[in-house]
Amino acid sequence: MAKKSRAPVPTPTVYVQLLPMPGTKVLFWAVGECPYCAARHYHPAGTVRDDPTERLGEVQAPCGNGAYVLALEPRPLRKRGKGPPTRRLGRS
Repeated sequence: MAKKSRAPVPTPTVYVQLLPMPGTKVLFWAVGECPYCAARHYHPAGTVRDDPTERLGEVQAPCGNGAYVLALEPRPLRKRGKGPPTRRLGRS
């Protein structure tokens, strides 16, 4: 009997928003919706002096159901312009 090959389950990625704590210099990463319990979670991001992007990556969910990857939302692609303006030739 052969062993079943189990591929590792990919860790879900959640997009976060940086929020300051009112009245302090502390920042938090806010997860809009947890993939496990659908609640809103907060993760410490450091202070105003620190680089908050250093705290992105894989973290445990506060609900205790597993881990997910904190990531910033991808930026939209820049739209292409119309190009250089065309000049009108003299009116005849």
